[in-house]
Amino acid sequence: MRRAQLLLGFAALVGVQAQYHQHHNMPRAKFDDVTGAPLNDAARSILQRHAATAPAPGAGAAEAFDSLVDVVVAAGTWKFVLLECELDGRRKRIVRALQGLKYHAENYDVTAAPLKALGVHVRVVGGGRIKRDDAAKTISVYGYSKTFGRSPGCNEATAEMIRAVLPGYRVDWSDE
Repeated sequence: MRRAQLLLGFAALVGVQAQYHQHHNMPRAKFDDVTGAPLNDAARSILQRHAATAPAPGAGAAEAFDSLVDVVVAAGTWKFVLLECELDGRRKRIVRALQGLKYHAENYDVTAAPLKALGVHVRVVGGGRIKRDDAAKTISVYGYSKTFGRSPGCNEATAEMIRAVLPGYRVDWSDE
């Protein structure tokens, strides 16, 4: 069941990420590779949009929350975010490493924007990089987000979540 949820969640997000920059009608966000600071208006806009609190839960919020897929990790090497979603006192952690998105903040934005619009509170727990090799059936979780900062335990928790939905993969992690 979880593998089916993973695949359905990934399929649903493919269209979202492909049109991400067109939807926001702005150039690609750029963040400093050393400090994680936003370098242009597109990057600042992502962080500003999500600084506000979510509105009161609206129609569809419970269904969206209940249908959240735990893990979506694209093949290849991508930045990821570990997010905590909250609705009416219920919390759920999700992992997103989406193909084609260069920055942690973009993964956050693509995932959080539609949820926040419904009234689901979404916060970044941490982030890093994930390398998924489908041929070798391996996944490595490592590094950290310079934009959102280091988060002790984030990579270990992310690896455990991935193991739960992809038991046929060898999953390792480090904080390096």
